[in-house]
Formats: sequence, C-alpha cells, structure tokens
Amino acid sequence: MRTKWMKVVSMAVAMFLLAVAFAGCSDKAKGGSGDIKIGVLCPTTGTEAYYGQDMMRSYELAVKEINDKGGVLGRQLSLYQQDDACDPNVASQAAAKIITGGVDFVVGGYCSGATVPTLQQFYDEDLIMLVSAANSTRITEQGLIQTFMLNSPGTHAAVTLKDLCQSLDATKVALIHQGDDYTKNLADICTETLPQNGIEIVTTQMMEKGAADVSAIVTAIRNSGAEFVYWCGYHADGGNVIKQLRNGGYEGYIAVGDGSASVDLIAACGDAGEGVYVTSPPFVEFAEGGEKFVADFNAMHNIEPGTYATLCYDTIYVLKAAIESAGTTNTSAVRDAVTAIDYNGLSGRIKFSSDRELAFSNFIILQIVNGNFELVRL
Repeated sequence: MRTKWMKVVSMAVAMFLLAVAFAGCSDKAKGGSGDIKIGVLCPTTGTEAYYGQDMMRSYELAVKEINDKGGVLGRQLSLYQQDDACDPNVASQAAAKIITGGVDFVVGGYCSGATVPTLQQFYDEDLIMLVSAANSTRITEQGLIQTFMLNSPGTHAAVTLKDLCQSLDATKVALIHQGDDYTKNLADICTETLPQNGIEIVTTQMMEKGAADVSAIVTAIRNSGAEFVYWCGYHADGGNVIKQLRNGGYEGYIAVGDGSASVDLIAACGDAGEGVYVTSPPFVEFAEGGEKFVADFNAMHNIEPGTYATLCYDTIYVLKAAIESAGTTNTSAVRDAVTAIDYNGLSGRIKFSSDRELAFSNFIILQIVNGNFELVRL
C-alpha cells in the first residue's frame, strides 16, 4: 500500500514539474523575460518603400527613447521587421515569419490590401496588432478584437473632403481609385456619404496601377462636369494623374487622399501640382512638439520624417502605455488596456471606438503652394 501511495505521489509531483516546465516554455515564447519583442510589418521594398522605411525609422526613434529611459516594466523593447512589399501574398509570408520570430506584439501595416490578409494570422496566434497607417474599414470589419487602427479611417477622410468641398462651393465630384482595398474602400465611402451632404458623385473611374496613359479617364472626367476631382490612389501614380488632368484641360479643383500625402507627390507633379489639396494624416511639421521630433529624427537617421512618422511614433508609445497600465505583457490584459486607452500623442488624441477604429479624426488639409505643403484652415 505504501509503495502504491508513493507511486501516486511521485506521479503527481512529476505532473506538476512537467506543468511548470511547459508554463516556463510558454512564458518564454511569449516574451516573459528579456526584451519585449515587437514585430513590424511594413513595405521596405517596392513602390511604397518610402512609407515603410519612414515607418520603421519612426518606430526605431520611439524604441530608442523608451529604452534609454529604462524600457517598459524594466525590460527593453526590440523590433523585428519583415517586408510586406505592399503585396498580399508577400505580406502573408512576412506575417508568418513575424509569428515564428517569437514576437510579443505586432505593429505596422501601410497598404490596406497587404495588411488585411495578415490580421487573422496574428489573431490566431494571440497577437495584438496595432495598425499605424493602413486605414481601410475592411481592417475592422473582420471583427478581430486584437486589431486596432491608429490612423483615421476612410469615413473620417470623407468628412474632411466634404468640409473642403463645401468651403469651395464644389458640389460635383469625380472619384478615381485603383481597385485595391484602400483606394476602392475610400471611393466607396465617399460615394455613400457625400451625396447625403448635397455633393453629387458625377463619375467614378478606376485606374490600373502603373498605367502610363490615363487620357480616357481625363476625358470622362471632363465630360462629367466635375468641379472637383478626388484621387483616392497612392502617390506613385498620383503625380502622373494630376499632370495628365491639367495637361488634358481639366481646370477644376483637385485633391488627393492620405495614400498620396507625400512630399514626393510635389516633385512628381511639378507645376501641375500647384494648388492641389491633400486630405492628410497629421504631418509632423504642423504638430505640437513637432519641431523637437524632427530634430531628434534627423539626428538619429540623417533624414527628414515623412507622412506617417507621427502615427508610428505614437503607436509604440500607446503600446508602452498599455503594457504599463496592464502591468504585464499578457495579451488579454494589454488588449483591455489598449481598448480603454485615451492618449494624447504627437498625432493628436488616440482613443478607440467600439469597433477599434480611431474615435476622433486626425485628418488635416494641406495644399501645395509654391512647391511646399501649407496647412489649410477652413
């Protein structure tokens, strides 16, 4: 009997030790000690590499500042970046690499079309994803409770566009998109919401990415009687569209969405860009505290910050604040802290609505004046 009892005790002890061992392994896999590892999904090659590289530099600045001050919960932050090339297939592979890299959290996402396919992958691995730049409402329509969108969605862009149109007394708008998740989503939102405010969508055109000749689109827009053209696409093609619109005789107002909010657009447009408006994310030059950020960014990278620098910088600080509020890197605890967060950052107020989109718009309106962006106050 004693021998049988000893066997039972020995088995119980063995099972306990085994459970402890597995718990230790799980804790290590989740980053329970050592660096808090942050996966970064962004394009560092391809046509949108400008944005992805700027995003990465902004994350690096925030991480350096935080680590120099002792880190988070006494642990240092580290970044593990994978290139999604703004391509859905490449992005899925990049997400798989991030997952196998043993990260604790994920940030990034520039092209919505490349970001959307990765979100279920991250969710299935119990990873929080803070989306810094991509802003198609398809991101939150998936209903994944660990996905948060820090950039204003297309619904906010449409409101900003409505305000601009009304200030210019323009009631007939033409839309141009490129058929992908971000650009078509933005065009669809404008089509749905602008007519509710007395603004008619007179034509919607789709341009293939990289198309050299858009004369047919220009002709359709001129024939539509549009007073205002809204380019919903990316800046890589935006300059060409704007030049052809002007060279083709279109004399109305032109505005571009946040996917074209880049100083590179100014260079690509040349003289044709003069007067073009931008519904833009919060450019750091116009942000409170932006001067210091630009100086620090330049000192670290020897280059000026770009379009999404404020949002990416704030993304890391939002994650830091959430981890510190939770007092742990446990996913559910940090998720709850992000859900409840109300953070005033370089990009403005960051608080999430029930669908985990940004509750308050951060969009501003810029205009190209004498070859530079100027802030427009309506």
